[in-house]
Amino acid sequence: MKKDDLILQEELRQGNKKSFEAVYLQHRDAFINFGKSYPIDTNQLMDIYQDATISLFQNFVMKKLKLKTSTVKTYLFGIGKNLILAELKKESKIYREAPIQQEYEEIIIDSPEETTESRLLAGSFKQLGEKCQEIIRMFYYRNLSVKEIVELSHYKDENTVKSHKSRCMKSLRELVKLEAV
Repeated sequence: MKKDDLILQEELRQGNKKSFEAVYLQHRDAFINFGKSYPIDTNQLMDIYQDATISLFQNFVMKKLKLKTSTVKTYLFGIGKNLILAELKKESKIYREAPIQQEYEEIIIDSPEETTESRLLAGSFKQLGEKCQEIIRMFYYRNLSVKEIVELSHYKDENTVKSHKSRCMKSLRELVKLEAV
């Protein structure tokens, strides 16, 4: 590792704002050019670069980071790349959700043999909140696994999906019982 980079790291650990500003200005254009290899807007790249440089500075100041095998530039670009990939992943979830929801068509059967139970269930289902209706449709109508629901929705993990589905089903059962009375 070059002596200049070791000195720069020490200055960053001490919270030297001029060194931070120098790092920011020195690598900005190179990072934007690097980021253009990803399908991401230049304004987003600038925001990501700012977030990456702030993270770099905080890691040096607060955690007293000492780089042994990489330079400050390499570390900065690594943070930036992870932020770019996180942004792309977030955007792709939004993108993927719509086509998958359009793959199925809900079948409504006009049957003269509609039972009292099915009418009760349909009426109760309509009274549920939108999020409950969505999770029940995904799990029971579309036959998606809990893992697939996590990937296609805003839920953070499988346990959250399971508990939400459980609460929704409990609410649905209670609504059916109330309507049956």
